[in-house]
Amino acid sequence: MRIIPVLIIGWLLLPFQLQAQDLLYTLQFNGGMPVRDLQNKVGTLFFPELNLAGYYQAPFKPIEVGINLGYSIYGTQVERRNDLFASSNQDLRIRRNNNLLTFMGVFRYTFELDARVIPFIEVQMGANYFYTRYKIRETRFAEPFEQGRDFSDWVLGYRGGGGIKIPFKNPQKGYSEIRLLYHESGPVSFLRRQDTSFDPNTRTFDYHPTRSPFQLLQLGFGVVMPIYSED
Repeated sequence: MRIIPVLIIGWLLLPFQLQAQDLLYTLQFNGGMPVRDLQNKVGTLFFPELNLAGYYQAPFKPIEVGINLGYSIYGTQVERRNDLFASSNQDLRIRRNNNLLTFMGVFRYTFELDARVIPFIEVQMGANYFYTRYKIRETRFAEPFEQGRDFSDWVLGYRGGGGIKIPFKNPQKGYSEIRLLYHESGPVSFLRRQDTSFDPNTRTFDYHPTRSPFQLLQLGFGVVMPIYSED
């Protein structure tokens, strides 16, 4: 796991004289399907993820390093109850979202080919943070009068795989990409939509978290563009 601080420090300490066209940003959507132990625990639970990343592209070398941030809502539940508080039987709306944040350092190697479609391989290492939040409102659009975090846990993880770049008509403007990554981590506890129950006798919520290694196959589609490009 020593590669994580190395990637982060390396990104922060890049020389200030870098050319703007060496810096890239990307917006990508990933869809993740559980495999192995995670599939045995959660079945076909789908993990969508929106990624925002920044890369430094080494001049005259097929290497990119950067930072990847990801956000996912992999489960949501809405219920109405009138027994939340002993002092009131008001009918209230409870929204609970199951969220995942990922923070990864990225290393990518692109094969130098004179072709329309260019393959690459990449590895990522970092952290996964699972958390579940709730909001209690009178109606859907009312201001919440109570909100908070039900449960959270985090774990180190890594991704590895590859994909293809498809340059735009003007390659200086960027490219689209398709990639397939395998995501692996140690055991982590998280809530699914059915893992929370309410005890009307004690007026408290009970949590029954799922615990498993986080193992996904992630298919991603995105666009990558330079921060600055010359016409």
